Amino acid sequence: MDVATTNEYITSLMSETDTASTEENVNSMGKEEFLEMFTKQLQYQDPLNPMDNTEFTAQLATFSSLEQLTNINDGIQEMIQYENSLNNIFGVNMIGKSVTTEDGATGVITGITFEDGVSYLSLDSGEKVMMSELTSIYNGTTSST
Repeated sequence: MDVATTNEYITSLMSETDTASTEENVNSMGKEEFLEMFTKQLQYQDPLNPMDNTEFTAQLATFSSLEQLTNINDGIQEMIQYENSLNNIFGVNMIGKSVTTEDGATGVITGITFEDGVSYLSLDSGEKVMMSELTSIYNGTTSST
């Protein structure tokens, strides 16, 4: 089987896989798909005219990079979840505290709301603020400086 036929076969395999995936993932290739494509390419190469060593090494390096990027992405997602959990814990501990925001508004935190993975502190005035918008936090109803 020549390279053009192999590429057509791989393209047909990828299109079968893509139709089963969501529209968001159609243009992305995971490490499993890359490894499957790579092994099919090796399986169907012409034994009398094997793949160039440079091309082979480049594809292995690409696979290695893909795997490392996937691992980095997984680590970042775990860190984001951890940060969100910490924000939720801090927010719960702040219920009943008086606060001042960057725009000078003051109020008592009455609860927490979650929208699109972001924690907002609900003030007694009905306003919702992010923790990063707070400039001071204090017990009671008056500021102690």
